[in-house]
Amino acid sequence: MKRLAIVLGMAAACSGGQKPQGAGSGSQVYAKKISLGWGFQAEGANTSVFLQVTDETGRQVSHPVLTFAGECKPIVPAAEMKAITGCSCTGFELHAVVQGDDVVILKARTDNGPPDAMAREEVGRIRTPGGAAIEAGT
Repeated sequence: MKRLAIVLGMAAACSGGQKPQGAGSGSQVYAKKISLGWGFQAEGANTSVFLQVTDETGRQVSHPVLTFAGECKPIVPAAEMKAITGCSCTGFELHAVVQGDDVVILKARTDNGPPDAMAREEVGRIRTPGGAAIEAGT
């Protein structure tokens, strides 16, 4: 009996007060969710384009992409563009494409017909939290 008490005492002392991991332990993993949307600001004949990134807490950061002469509107890009969201502007389209932990903004000319996925050029890159779910905003 005395040995059992010693073993139990040593086990309690060696546990170091660690709490078990899992439900009710107080340690939680928060999933990151990122929503993308376009913002436009007209300044006379010019339009400034922004990619707005909103996280799961509602915090929004607006990233400037470019300013040009003309107008823009949000669109759903063609499936072959592999883009989450896009906007159509005078003479070109912008596409937001996920590559790893980055959102890459690609520009495709449309003044000679439909945009070509292979002829797009990168005009911006935004770093997102690792493993975040990225979707188009509503």
